[in-house]
Amino acid sequence: MKKYFLINSDVYFIAERIKQIDKNYFIVFNRLKNKFEVHAFGQEGGTYCFTIPFDALDERTLEFTLKTRSQNMNQIIKEIDEANQKLQKDNLKFATKKIEEVLL
Repeated sequence: MKKYFLINSDVYFIAERIKQIDKNYFIVFNRLKNKFEVHAFGQEGGTYCFTIPFDALDERTLEFTLKTRSQNMNQIIKEIDEANQKLQKDNLKFATKKIEEVLL
């Protein structure tokens, strides 16, 4: 059995519509992982781009593809940094509260 199954068409035409984002994109189903993946022709080091984090091909796939494009890298890094700062702040508040509970 082949590891990958090429998706040429689907109910919502995601396989066709993803090419509007980048003409080199194509979708495969990875049978070993039971996940959809986006690949691209002409990419250094292989065709793999990312795994689609949904069980079905739908509008979310297109939105995720647009968000994860390399052109959006700076925005993604900014969002990750902001989320990490918030998490660090929340952890500090939680630790401070626990210390106050122990000391009081």
